[in-house]
Amino acid sequence: MSTHIFLLELRMMARERAAWLLLALFAGALSYGYWNGHQLAKRNSETAETALQGSAELQRKIREHLSSPGKAIPVGGRGGIAMVGFLAQLPPAPLPVLATGQSDLVPASETVALMRLATPIDTRSEIENPSHLLAGRFDLAFVLIWLYPLFLLAFLYDLMAGDRETGTLRLALSQGISPAGWLCRRTLARALPVVALALAATLLAGSDGYGTRLGAALAVILLYGLFWATLAVAINAVSNSAAGAAASLGAAWVAIVMVAPTLLNLAAESLYPTPSRPELVAAGRQASGEAEKRGKELIDSFYKEHPELAPPDKRADYVAMKLTEQEEIRRSVDPVLEKFDKQLKRQQQTVGRWRFVSPAIVAHEALTDIAGTGYWRHHAFRNQVKEFKQAISDFYTPRAHRREPLVLADIDQMPMFKFDEEQDREWLARVGTGMAGIFVFSAIIGAWALLSLRPRKLGLVAG
Repeated sequence: MSTHIFLLELRMMARERAAWLLLALFAGALSYGYWNGHQLAKRNSETAETALQGSAELQRKIREHLSSPGKAIPVGGRGGIAMVGFLAQLPPAPLPVLATGQSDLVPASETVALMRLATPIDTRSEIENPSHLLAGRFDLAFVLIWLYPLFLLAFLYDLMAGDRETGTLRLALSQGISPAGWLCRRTLARALPVVALALAATLLAGSDGYGTRLGAALAVILLYGLFWATLAVAINAVSNSAAGAAASLGAAWVAIVMVAPTLLNLAAESLYPTPSRPELVAAGRQASGEAEKRGKELIDSFYKEHPELAPPDKRADYVAMKLTEQEEIRRSVDPVLEKFDKQLKRQQQTVGRWRFVSPAIVAHEALTDIAGTGYWRHHAFRNQVKEFKQAISDFYTPRAHRREPLVLADIDQMPMFKFDEEQDREWLARVGTGMAGIFVFSAIIGAWALLSLRPRKLGLVAG
């Protein structure tokens, strides 16, 4: 009997033109989201490859020059290494097509030069369309978080309420199947095509490999769909009309997908506001102006503290002077930058702490984490760039003050940036915690729905 109900529901749905139209629209949205994500991923990959090729060519030229007998490269002066930019590149995300995340907001590379270490902000980022930044890109994650529930609800809003109105429900249950069994099989049959399309698109996005991440993404799609299917079952269990069920589910979608994330982000930004870009620029300019005025005083103070770095003639050249000015700029600007980073991290922690108010937030964070385009990977990149800047300073600054050129023996000691990816267990822990919460929500809603599906409560038996 149970199998018959499932197959019958599939056959009935196959005869509905509206069902085919909805599936076609969903497939189109998934295809467009995939294409958009693929184009952005391709562009980012090409940009990264070009930057890496340029960096490799620079290293080759330095090595080739120093390999010649008697050749050296000065740190300061004309043609000095102080002005050479060394690349810090965030590798392409493991699954960039799945979710754009912060890839279009946060620069994935930075050129680090000894004479630019004190730059307070990156002013070389690409200009982006403000409407894109406001609404987010129409990528695969957008379709899966926003539209996937809508198409599911379009198939599931009338699981029981309409049949209850027409009396079909009483007739169907007279065949000996329980209301819960009947409804669950109908839900499975009607949700199957939508879920299958979502899973197929996710598989396509992860076709380049990454088994663990792909498996986690598929689990997120299934659990997110389970939540909405369970919610549809619960609403149908208590609704007396199909129109009422549709209105309730529509309101739930608006609250969960649109209102709750917006309010949570606004609350996080209000509680922990970050310094504005003009404030960062003003702090950098003010610190730079004051440092230039005090250049001679700063270099004299530096040589008193570090006499081992003072040149024999006690006269500082241009590079040495600028390095001491940079250090003063850094000391002045660091508090503003630290406040920015701290506030941004607090915002993320607040969203993470309260994300369970909306399964949409949980699922979106999970997908960006899995894709490698989320906050935490970019946060790790920024921290490692800071460490790279410090390594550049520690390596070249003493040589600049002592006016020691680079020789062949220095090549293998030169700092090079290599991004350290976090372990799988770290991002899996974040994703697993969030999806466990969605599963618990679904279980609670499902249990409540089962209690509401008793024949007496449905009005199918006399009280």
